[in-house]
Amino acid sequence: MDPVLTEAYLHAQRVLGAPDAFQRMSDCMTLLREMFREGGPLSSLRWPWEELVPPVERHIFRVMAEVEGIDERHERLFERCAPDLIDPERLERLNEGLRRALMSPERTADEKCALAVAVMELLSAPRHPPYPKEGLSVVSWLLMSQVDEWVERRQRVQTVVDEALGNTRGAGLHVGFIGGVVTEPKVLEAALERAARVDPELMELLGQFEVAILGGILAGRTPEVLHGEEWLWMTAVLREPLDPDRAPAADGLALLRVLDARVQQVVLSRVEAAGRDRSSPPEAEQWFSWAYKVLVARPVAFFGAFARAREAVLLERFAGEAEWVHTLRRRERWRPEELEPYRLRLEAVGAPEAARCVRRLQAHLRGESPAGGWGFRT
Repeated sequence: MDPVLTEAYLHAQRVLGAPDAFQRMSDCMTLLREMFREGGPLSSLRWPWEELVPPVERHIFRVMAEVEGIDERHERLFERCAPDLIDPERLERLNEGLRRALMSPERTADEKCALAVAVMELLSAPRHPPYPKEGLSVVSWLLMSQVDEWVERRQRVQTVVDEALGNTRGAGLHVGFIGGVVTEPKVLEAALERAARVDPELMELLGQFEVAILGGILAGRTPEVLHGEEWLWMTAVLREPLDPDRAPAADGLALLRVLDARVQQVVLSRVEAAGRDRSSPPEAEQWFSWAYKVLVARPVAFFGAFARAREAVLLERFAGEAEWVHTLRRRERWRPEELEPYRLRLEAVGAPEAARCVRRLQAHLRGESPAGGWGFRT
């Protein structure tokens, strides 16, 4: 007989056959969780953060909105993340690691009991999808323990950034916060530097998602984010100054002051709201959630990526609007009068605010500046 299974059976019986078996099982799960932490004897079995975070971020906010209890949230989140995070190779690696730890002379008697329970469960666990929580309770427990770590780290960093920006209301964005984000990038930069000192690894991981978001924008692979007039504004102000082949290094703060303030605020609010929209597909919700983080942290990079993108999926107000805007953007520059047909069409379809936005862009193209300079709200 397999000596590891013999060892596992004997230790597991000390737990399952005890008068206080329920409490003993609870203690075993707590021990497994401690051993699974970073630096623990089972830390080599952890999911790499870059592998764990994408599916968790895709589903976690919707799960939190659907159910309230921690156990229920863990169960539902496991069901939705399992297809991305569990496969036969992963289960075999877990099995081998647990068996190896069980036979290690460095483990205490209590640790061996906990490891034995896990080894015995994996003996009969399904090796191919679907992966029900009922047959993988230990795997689910370990996975959700790492998810909890991520949530705690994320919340700690978010608190640091919010406090530095004065966004302490805790319930979404408010006007003062939005205004601060788009007009005080130095304050935001200081907040992000402080966050990087709190958790440099997490901030580096978020940077990888930033690259993916900006790359997707440049390639035209995004959900519907912008209206046509917003894209035209970004193009007019940012395309040429941010082209490394045509212009020297640009002053990001100066560019933000030129880019229409209402466009910035509306886009920021729209992206933030879409990141909390539980009625949208999880992939879109996740995209907007990460895009919001990028937009808050690096507004010039976010708006500039759209300015330099050849294509964009636009929110249309009338049939053919996207093609109309794409045709305009193919030109190097525009004269104010070339935008007049578009402005009139927006008025005709009942979009007066959009028409006013185009009128402001026409004024910008004529070199006019409203009283008080740019960064106005009308």
